[in-house]
Amino acid sequence: MERRKFPLLFLILAALTVTNLSAEEQSKFDKFLEAIFPFPILSLESGNPEVFSFDIGVETLFIPLGEEDRAGTYFCYNYSRSKYDNFHRFSGGIAWGMMGLFEVRGGMGYGLMPKNNEVLHTLFTEISFRILLLEIKSVFERPLKPDNLADYYLNTYEDGVKFKIGLSI
Repeated sequence: MERRKFPLLFLILAALTVTNLSAEEQSKFDKFLEAIFPFPILSLESGNPEVFSFDIGVETLFIPLGEEDRAGTYFCYNYSRSKYDNFHRFSGGIAWGMMGLFEVRGGMGYGLMPKNNEVLHTLFTEISFRILLLEIKSVFERPLKPDNLADYYLNTYEDGVKFKIGLSI
């Protein structure tokens, strides 16, 4: 019985030794995976003038800035609904965060607003702050074309500034 346990114990110890010998390589590989592994963006928000909004996207290409914080890029799709219109926005930018507790994202993007068989094209900038699950977001949007919908947008949404608050992971 003792003779049978010895080869099994030897194999277990050998496996642990091999793992420990390559631990440095694994940590470099883990750091690489950490940098490129996409982290999801999911949020539900409400605000003024858009009463319902959700974001879906990813953060990736992280650079560690210290033990607890890192910076990276994000890409996001946003659907928003105001009292009168629906908006579809595509954005990208830079994200900075600390261990999932606090995060700031800022970027710009391109938006679409369908209205009366036409589509208004917009450019916008956005900034959002997240603490734990609470997110506060601001969007500054400018209409591009067509002119009749750009005039409608400016008359309806005046300065193009939108504030939202909601939950995010």
